[in-house]
Amino acid sequence: MTKQVLLVEDDDALRASLAQTIDLAGFTPLPMSSFVQARRNIRANFNGVILSDIRMPHQDGFDLLGFSQNIDPDLPVILLTGHSDVPTAMRAMKEGAWDYLEKPCSTDRLVEVLSRALDHRALALKSRHIERALLRNDAAAANFPGPSQAIELFRDGLRRIAATRRHVHVFGEEGAGKKLAAYTINRLEAEPARYLQMNLRTASDSAIRDLRVPEGPVDFSCKSIDLATPSQQQDLLDLLAREPDLRLLTSSTAALASLGPTVLVEDVMIDGAYFEIRVPNLSERRADLPELFEMLLRQTARSMNSDMPNISDSTMADVLSHPWSGNLPQLRAYTMSFMLGQQVGGFEPTHQTLAQQIDAFEKLVLTETLRRTGGRATEAAQSLGVPRNTLYDRLSKHGISAKDFRSA
Repeated sequence: MTKQVLLVEDDDALRASLAQTIDLAGFTPLPMSSFVQARRNIRANFNGVILSDIRMPHQDGFDLLGFSQNIDPDLPVILLTGHSDVPTAMRAMKEGAWDYLEKPCSTDRLVEVLSRALDHRALALKSRHIERALLRNDAAAANFPGPSQAIELFRDGLRRIAATRRHVHVFGEEGAGKKLAAYTINRLEAEPARYLQMNLRTASDSAIRDLRVPEGPVDFSCKSIDLATPSQQQDLLDLLAREPDLRLLTSSTAALASLGPTVLVEDVMIDGAYFEIRVPNLSERRADLPELFEMLLRQTARSMNSDMPNISDSTMADVLSHPWSGNLPQLRAYTMSFMLGQQVGGFEPTHQTLAQQIDAFEKLVLTETLRRTGGRATEAAQSLGVPRNTLYDRLSKHGISAKDFRSA
């Protein structure tokens, strides 16, 4: 990794001197004169560290530190000051600075701090690369992201189902992700399974449709079965008897037990011969919405060959406050509208009352703080400057549980 140091110093002579020191130490200096100039280089994948003066006109080193922390909390920021005092040093450490150096700083001390910070950054990026590789191999985490307890339990269920050879029935609200769940089960399997393509209908529920895995190493049977007639029900039993390795994968908006008497319920899915799993809807995944919206937005940006836009606090507040009764299709439509609005220079969010916007923003702050602190309530309360009891009261108001963020 190229060892880059983003150097931010408004004094021309000192900036040149520091850049020379950094260069002689074997690092690559990126000298900048202001926060505005430097911010263009601060990205979550920046493969270096930041060395910044504190006292600068307009926006100072603490502004840069806060901006960097929002982009990537693991990006080390080392602050320099010519006017050292205890309150400033304490503030620097409290707000997340990697280190705090007083000018003039010895070359040995500066190089030693930069070396440690760069080693830390290299390790953080390597760990992140490994995590992304594991995520790509874990279809459950990739297709159903988020820290909520509902989706964590659902991901565990998908993994357990994929490890078996039993039949599966997936149910849930329209648009919750039943087809995606079927695709995920297939991707998680150690060996490709053969699935039966079914046209499952009953007199009590005509909404049951074919469930086709859109891609993957699967061999679908061409036989289509209408279980509404006795002859077709017998066809199913005969087919399963001839091909015991065939796996049924069905879906509906309701659980099997509510579909009425059919050969599927009475003769096939009996004695623990099947798994049944419910896909949670978006109203149960409130804590997942920031991550889910960002994932869908990245997918939309790639499909439109466009850059990933910035997500403002007001937009995220709108996402968090919306009920999303239409689940994933509705959220995808919102994402597309947002992306198109960015391209033409504007986006009109859904209309909310002042109280709704305030509640949504408060929820956004709470969830992002818990995500940043790993669900540690005491640390979150200290970060927000409120008593712990007050924090728990606000979490309870919004239906947020700190423990949902601990595994994240």
